Formats: sequence, structure tokens, C-alpha cells
Amino acid sequence: MHHLTLLRAMLRALRVVARPHAVSVSRARGLTRRASSATTTTTTVLAPYVELIERIGNGHRTRPLAVCIGWFGAEVRYVRKYAEMYVDASCDALVIAPPSAATLVPSVADAYAGAVARATRDVAEKRDVILHVASNGGFIFGGTMMLRENMTLFDRVRGVVFDCAPGDLRPDIIARAMTAVVRGASATNAPAPRVLDALAATLLETKYIQDRLRIIDEAWGKVDGASMPADDASLMNCPTMFIYSEADVLISPREIESFARTREKKTGREVKMRKFDTAAHCEIGRDHYVEYKAHVRDFVSSIFD
Repeated sequence: MHHLTLLRAMLRALRVVARPHAVSVSRARGLTRRASSATTTTTTVLAPYVELIERIGNGHRTRPLAVCIGWFGAEVRYVRKYAEMYVDASCDALVIAPPSAATLVPSVADAYAGAVARATRDVAEKRDVILHVASNGGFIFGGTMMLRENMTLFDRVRGVVFDCAPGDLRPDIIARAMTAVVRGASATNAPAPRVLDALAATLLETKYIQDRLRIIDEAWGKVDGASMPADDASLMNCPTMFIYSEADVLISPREIESFARTREKKTGREVKMRKFDTAAHCEIGRDHYVEYKAHVRDFVSSIFD
């Protein structure tokens, strides 16, 4: 089958894999869940799959803002669990769960990143930021947001947390990740259906996708390049924490450790490594909630206390 035909089939598949918008951007912006008398936070929907969780009380819009970007195919409710750990550590938090197509298709990613930029501009202005990205999906979409000139979230990054990320992107990783999303299950070592392997391979062979992935790697400092603007240098000079698992079957722990060494060498700053032995990919916070939350609290404290 011709590559263009395969790519079109991939885009059709992504329309199935990507979650449909429950609300439009215009309708979503400004919707707020009322806080009960027993709660200490409010949650505001800023855009599709984007929520702002704020603590009630003093310090409104002056607290550090944790920006939590979910993995490929993540649902808002799961990313919210991680964001709430930062809220408990005296931050406010943004929950971003980009649709699957906004991770893999640059034109869709750009459009969605633009919507996120517009929706979050006011809440991010003049605030210190901790950036939390999960898996390659969070790494890629976070990189897409970095490349936007009007993305104020990245003006004052004071720390970065990588959860099960990043790994070297290969067709089998994409195919097995898509399989996990479709099945609603954890990623496994089992081969993905052949059609997904073929579609993923075609996707990565497409020049404009190759170019975008290279620029994103440059922006993060994963490879050398000139894609990171000078005023975003704080992304390379701030404290970093990696949370990952030896049992991860989707992204190799050795690849994560390699990037951590690269980052430590380039920044000259110590990198915190928090390795678990048994958790599945992007399930460390679920399986080891108490310990994971303690790492988040300690990391926030090390930056702001």
C-alpha cells in the first residue's frame, strides 16, 4: 500500500482513537465546578481537556503553577490525580490531557496548542511554573507548546518532572501505545496488530513529522540544535526529577537514564532520579501513590522553600 494511503488510514484511525470533544472551546472556557464546604479547591474548565485547579484562600494567582501534561491517550480524570499531588504541595495546577491526534499529527498539535495557549494565558501570567510531563506523549506535546511564541507557561519554569519519559520513538512504541489506548489497558510487550505497526512506521517516515520530532528533541535538549529560544534557557538550567520504573515495557529505563545524564551534563545541576522496581508504564502514581506524592512534595519544597 502506498505511503500516502497508509497515512490517510492512520489519520482515520486517529479520529477513532482521539477522544471526541465533549464541549467546544468556547463553551468549555470558564465552566467551574463549585467547591463544597468540605473542599479547599475549585476546578475550572478552561478548554477541552484543560482544567485549572486552584486552592481557596490567600495567595490567589500568586502560588506556583504546576503544569501537568498527560501521556498519549490519557483521560483528564487520570492526569488530574497527578495534578492534585501538586495542589496538596501548595501549588495550583493545570491539567492538560491532549487528544491523541494532538500528539501525533503536527497540524492538529499546533491547533490544539494554540487553543491551550489562549485559554491559559491569564492564569499563567507572572507565575513560577513546575512542568510535569508524562511519557512520550507529554514530552512531545510539551515540546509543541514550547515552540509557540505566545505560550507564557514556559516563561518562568523553575523545575521539570519527567514521568516515564522520554524514550526513543520507534514504530513499535507508537503501535503498542495505540493498542493500549484502544483496549483501555496497560501497555505490554505483546506485538501490536500488524496494521498499527505499518501505520506507525509510515507516520515516523513522514518528513514533516520527522522534522517536528527533531525540533522537539532540540527544544528539550535531548539532542543538540538551535530550536530552544534564548529566553527559554531556564528549561535547561532548572532542577529536574525523573520518576520511572525498571518494569516499564514501553519506554526503556536505560533511555530515560541516558537523557538524565545528558541533561545533568548540559545544565551542571544535579538531577534527581526516583526509580521504582515494579510499576507499569505511567502507573507509578497509582501503584505507589504515597511514595510518589512524597517525591512531588519534596521536589516542590526543594525549589520554593
